[in-house]
Amino acid sequence: LHQSESATGATAVAHALGLEKNFQFVKGDAFELDLFLENDSIDVLWCDFGVGSRMREFASRAWPSVAPGGYLMCHSTLTNQNTRDWLEAIRTRQAEDVTGIPPDEYVELSLLEPHKYYQN
Repeated sequence: LHQSESATGATAVAHALGLEKNFQFVKGDAFELDLFLENDSIDVLWCDFGVGSRMREFASRAWPSVAPGGYLMCHSTLTNQNTRDWLEAIRTRQAEDVTGIPPDEYVELSLLEPHKYYQN
């Protein structure tokens, strides 16, 4: 876990917007998500991390929990060479053994944050 993070503030924002019934914040080891998430149980899985060389492992363990039409959203995939390599493998539709996700099951979208020079 990060020494300093702001993600826990998402719970307060969800409450302020009246969305808390649709929101579950989980703080913990990203590589243990599959131990408690059911298949097709997540509409949006937001990950704010840089897992580097384990990105394929994380994606393969988390992907089954993402419902059809759902989103696996990964922040900051540009600043770490390993996560950037994973993103390029996703973009070029490389095989599941490279990306952790079957290439015919997703659409990749990368959004840059204009106020940040090295994150997306």
